[in-house]
Amino acid sequence: MASPVRETLFRPAGRLASYVRCFQLLSTASSVRASVLDFGGGDVSVPLCFGSPLLVEDWNRAEVQSAAVVGPRRRAVWLQLNGDVDQVNISFFPGAAGSFVGLSMPELVDEMASPDDVWPRQFQQAFADLAPLPAEERVARLAQLLLSRLDPRRELRPQIREAVRLIRQMRGRVRVGWLAYEVNLSISQLERDFKDRIGLTPKLLARQTRVAALAADAMRNGPPAWARLAADYGYADQAHLTRDFRDLTGLTPSEFVGVEPDAEFLQDALARPRRG
Repeated sequence: MASPVRETLFRPAGRLASYVRCFQLLSTASSVRASVLDFGGGDVSVPLCFGSPLLVEDWNRAEVQSAAVVGPRRRAVWLQLNGDVDQVNISFFPGAAGSFVGLSMPELVDEMASPDDVWPRQFQQAFADLAPLPAEERVARLAQLLLSRLDPRRELRPQIREAVRLIRQMRGRVRVGWLAYEVNLSISQLERDFKDRIGLTPKLLARQTRVAALAADAMRNGPPAWARLAADYGYADQAHLTRDFRDLTGLTPSEFVGVEPDAEFLQDALARPRRG
């Protein structure tokens, strides 16, 4: 059965493309109750909710306020959508949100920052004013608002930005020593800068990226061949894949596949609808 939640992705252009992975629009034609597993990882997100609120099941069903800043996550989380869904989600690349919100990423890991602690009142009103606009105009105005908040003084150092890009390009199949060599930093420097500016270690970000990419591949072409996927993604064996998958998602690969027969993407990472 197809998911009742419709998703549309807009990729930013120009200067914003270096910071924002995508603008993700979620909507439904009628009231729904659905849960999805979000592999967001190191991404920081800002959901703008124009319909029913979003709940994070793994955080005691905490309600995500519109325009809250949702920090990096150490594990995938279940999100619950109830009622009429009308949402635009801003998904920042790992470490990029700091140039707009000025928050400490280590303090934001597995946490949310209230809109009142981040955005000026007039900025929050500008977000709310997007509600009646069509999707394309919402995204265009949202891009302008974000650019007005960009502070280049808070950007990632080039080596860390490149390390994040390499992790993404290699789909997480990297070793920290190789990564440090490629960006001309010591391993300790790389790990320290990742913790300070992204909130996660490079090893954890790579693990999350690899599991999300593998999960996406597993859903594309019929029943997954887990042994082949383990080899393709650099795991020692299928048991290693299973341990990593369970540690980061709470599910074994077989349990993940058995949730529902269709799949979606949230924040450019695989999401799976939950049955019931």
